[in-house]
Order: sequence, then C-alpha cells, then structure tokens
Amino acid sequence: AELFLCLDVEGSGSEALVRVASAVERSWLPDELLTVGTEVFFDEPSGRVQARRRVSWDDLILEESPAPLPDDDSVARMLADAATTHWDDVRPKDDSPTAKFLARVRSLRDWLPELNLTAFDDAQLQSLLPSLCLGRRSLADLRNAPWVETIQAALTPAQWQAVEREAPTHLTVPSGSRIALEYEPGRSPILAVRIQEVFGLCETPRVARGRVPVLLHLLAPNYRPQQVTDDLPSFWANAYPIIRGELRRRYPRHPWPDDPLTATAVKK
Repeated sequence: AELFLCLDVEGSGSEALVRVASAVERSWLPDELLTVGTEVFFDEPSGRVQARRRVSWDDLILEESPAPLPDDDSVARMLADAATTHWDDVRPKDDSPTAKFLARVRSLRDWLPELNLTAFDDAQLQSLLPSLCLGRRSLADLRNAPWVETIQAALTPAQWQAVEREAPTHLTVPSGSRIALEYEPGRSPILAVRIQEVFGLCETPRVARGRVPVLLHLLAPNYRPQQVTDDLPSFWANAYPIIRGELRRRYPRHPWPDDPLTATAVKK
C-alpha cells in the first residue's frame, strides 16, 4: 500500500519496529486537508536555488517532484541570502577584475577623501547581492555576474570619472608601451617596467591629482628588478651610473646610454 497507519510501534526514529499496521487508501483522506504547493529552496550540495512541487495532507507529504522556478524576485532573494551565508565562496577573488577595480576605488578613497568614495567593504558588497542575483540561479552564476558594472553603477558619474582619471589601469611610458599599474590599498601603485622603456622620463609618474608618486620597479631586459624607487630623478643621477656597467656587460645588445634623460626609449 502507498500509505499505512502504524498501530503498534516499538522504538523510534530509524530503528523503530512496526508490529501492527493497516493499509490506508489515498481516497480515504478528506480533501479539505489536502494541499498542493510549490516550495523554492536553496540546495546546499549543488549550490543552486531549486523548486519542488509538494502534495500534502495536513503535514504529511504525499508527493514531491521537481518544479520550474518562478519568474518573480523570490529566487533572487533566496540566492542573495544563500550568498551572504556562503560569502567566502562568492566574494571576488584577489586576482579577479573585480578585486583589481575595488583596489583602485579603495586606494583613491584614501588618497582623495573629498570624493566621498564608498569603501565597498563586505557589508556594502553584500548589499549589492539582490541586484546581482536577478536572473541567476546558483552561486556559480553569481560568481560570473557583472560585479564591476554593478559596483560602477553604485558610484556617481563624477566619482566614476575620477576613478578612471586619477587611478588609471595603465600608464603609457616613453617607449609607447601601455603598462598596467598594480594597486593595493595603503600602498603606492606599482609600475613594473624595463629601464630602457623609460629613457627620457625625467619625473616620477604620479596619480591621484599628482598627490601620490608611482612606485617604479625598474627591470632589466630579463624582467628582473634592478631598482625600486619612487624618486626617478634620484635613480638616474645616483643608481643608474652604478648599475649601468654591469647591465652593459650582461646585456651588450641593449642600449645603456651615458645620459638616459636624452636617450630614446625602446621596447626591445
């Protein structure tokens, strides 16, 4: 029988032993206690929001089967709640485009407090989850959501323009190369560039309306650091003449001019 009524039970839980039972026909159940509904829930093993159709009589589940998800905001709300609980699984990873953008915003917030930029800490990022979760069904979907665009939308147009202008992603050096800047809150941005590419550059590049000097990681032709400085004129005047001889010996095919300030920068 599909249903039965236990009349004599020994023990409880999974170890219970039914000694006497009587079959129950489903048609015997009064219709007034019969309910049919759809439940939306977050499935932990799959990390997905799912739905199931349930037929119940009072609090007894008679049938359960997968169901389509509704088209309303309930799915986004449930996924947002689950994402908050599983925040470490969905928060932007350190090497992601989102993390790099946040580093620029947070750095500029420290350098230019007059911009009133948001810090975008965990609580503030989590406040963006309801919009990020719209149209998405799983934590995997959420990890691939347009985080950068959503964070940008939380900025005013003036703030967004300031981030692009005062904390640029790249700088163009005298050789013509566009080289990425590395940002980390609490530190000057880093520009790792080969020495030959900055021949002719007299001053240290600056960001944040000229308030913050870039930390130059000056590299040999093999891209290994030779000097770290935020004072390029001092490097040309003091350190370069010392290391020039060794660099000429190790890399004779590359130019190592006596006067790097008037020399032509080269990419190779």
